[in-house]
Amino acid sequence: MPLLATNPWAIISQAIRKRCPAPARSAALSFMEQAIDFHRSAVAGGVLAAKPLLLYYCFMNVVKAFILTSGLRPHLDVAQHGLSEQLGPGGRQLIDAFLRAFPTNLGGRQPALNLFDDFLNVLRGAELAAQTSYPLLELLPQTVFGHRLWATAEGVNDRFIGVEDVRFFSSVTDRSLWLTMYIFAPTLTWLGVTHQQLLQEAGLANDWRVVDCNEEKDGQRLVCLEQRNAINYTHRAADKIMELVDGVRQHLWATVLTTRPFRRYYVYLCPVAQRQFVLPQLASIYAIAYYLGSITRYRPHHFENILNSNYEAFIDGFVNDQSGQFLYLMASEFAQQDVVTSATV
Repeated sequence: MPLLATNPWAIISQAIRKRCPAPARSAALSFMEQAIDFHRSAVAGGVLAAKPLLLYYCFMNVVKAFILTSGLRPHLDVAQHGLSEQLGPGGRQLIDAFLRAFPTNLGGRQPALNLFDDFLNVLRGAELAAQTSYPLLELLPQTVFGHRLWATAEGVNDRFIGVEDVRFFSSVTDRSLWLTMYIFAPTLTWLGVTHQQLLQEAGLANDWRVVDCNEEKDGQRLVCLEQRNAINYTHRAADKIMELVDGVRQHLWATVLTTRPFRRYYVYLCPVAQRQFVLPQLASIYAIAYYLGSITRYRPHHFENILNSNYEAFIDGFVNDQSGQFLYLMASEFAQQDVVTSATV
């Protein structure tokens, strides 16, 4: 069951007190308090030019508390951002910009603890194998909230397709458990996306398949996607639910809604050649916030140029509206279950 909360900070605080290892708990709570202060300053101020930096430092402190609560590190006393803003050929901010992400390396001659890599490690259970570059124009479309503004700026179709239902199935005979997802068939037709293209571009081709389905919802035919490999359980199917969900969550994006169903899920269709740049949803939001915060801090006049580009509506929406989504999604990670609200701002 999801948690209904009007204050994500209370959920985060509760999770820290409950789950964070005792030696790191006071530091995690301090990071959270700083995050609250940065967030209050960001939402209270009326000057758009200052908000990106305040939001990034809010997000960074939430992530620090999250890393400590996960138990990945005993402390973050010497942590670095782990990201570097760069410009490629052409030299245009945003258009030619990319972020270089650095792996955490604690065993070399020059040990470095990098926050972004640690965040990725906790989210997906895998750290960066080497320095990796992420073009900003490949990160922007990975945000569900405001995605249509990006699509309008690019003059392309949406890349997100709504998941209308997710169901759990189990077999008592062989003690197995698996998932199915359902998508409106007319949506695929309208976008010109085949079943095979859906599987490939959503990163599902190896573990999922399209199976026969005669069901409809709201008068529209459904396409059913089924996991290829079930998970076996020993005693109760419920014992493996989290393991099953962990296997699919990296392929799903979510938005927090103020009305039922309170949470909406999507798959992200990315051209196969660009899938190497796809990050977990929260990591892509964090990375964009880092870039905008860095521009705001060091070259605010370039931020003005970005706002005067075709991406003005997207950037304005990201800066003004993304924090509520990020905080509720992070509260869900802290609580290890969906946190929803009837009053998201």
